[in-house]
Amino acid sequence: MATDSQDSKVSGKMLSLILIGLFVTLCGGAMVMFYLGAFSDAVVTRTTTQSYRIAYLTNIGSYNNIEPIIEQVAEHLKKGEVTPQTPCALFLDSASQVDEKDRRAQVGYIVERNDYIPSPLEELVIPSREVAIATFSGGTLLGSYKAYKAMREWSRANGYTLMLPALEIYHSNGEVEYQLPIEKKKY
Repeated sequence: MATDSQDSKVSGKMLSLILIGLFVTLCGGAMVMFYLGAFSDAVVTRTTTQSYRIAYLTNIGSYNNIEPIIEQVAEHLKKGEVTPQTPCALFLDSASQVDEKDRRAQVGYIVERNDYIPSPLEELVIPSREVAIATFSGGTLLGSYKAYKAMREWSRANGYTLMLPALEIYHSNGEVEYQLPIEKKKY
């Protein structure tokens, strides 16, 4: 009988530990999902952008592997005595139409009009244009999905056609600005 009593106490302790572990795991998972933006929506607006001057390197392949390219561009800018400020990527191909290994992106930093762009970096000027902009705070993978989906829904609802290339601007506060050029549909 004494043994039965001890076994039930151990089982009660074990059950308590399991419940506490489950609670901590669920709370931790919810915090991670919150941080990644799982509970946030992308906000879409229509605007005319400023002109952007970009120092970049070309990446061919997966759009998910641009972080090392951004770092390389930052290193080249620093060597040229230019302070890297706002990272960005210009995605030239549709992920739904071009094989991953063939996708092209121009990855780098927005720079000032008079900044020196050292070799091997290239320069691109994107003129002012009318775009749909989706902003999202959180992880870029989830953000990309939510932003481009929201822009497709917005364009259908407002009578616009979305075009490429897509420009993503990665702000220091964690917010990402997703831009697609737009054109009013002609009926």
